[in-house]
Amino acid sequence: MPKLSIDHSVAINSTDALQKIKAFFESDQDLKKLDPKLHCEFDSSGKGKISGSQFKAEIVVKAKGSGSEINVMIDLPLMLTPFKGKIQEMVQKKLAKFLS
Repeated sequence: MPKLSIDHSVAINSTDALQKIKAFFESDQDLKKLDPKLHCEFDSSGKGKISGSQFKAEIVVKAKGSGSEINVMIDLPLMLTPFKGKIQEMVQKKLAKFLS
């Protein structure tokens, strides 16, 4: 499977960032439309796994200075490879929106 890696830095602490990311993946209707079987698991260390029938992803939230750095690694099925750029753009926009 092709992989897509997205890094995003924010000015909020890692605990708050993790809570916001968790809320995003549990409530975002666009993601649920893409994959209704979407399931999220997060631990207190800042790591999360998202799985569904269409894709899998891993998320790592780390403290960086007074803010946080978020890394999202998505495993795309071959059928979605042509849409890699669009998927990356959508995830970046949504992260910016939810973490602002």
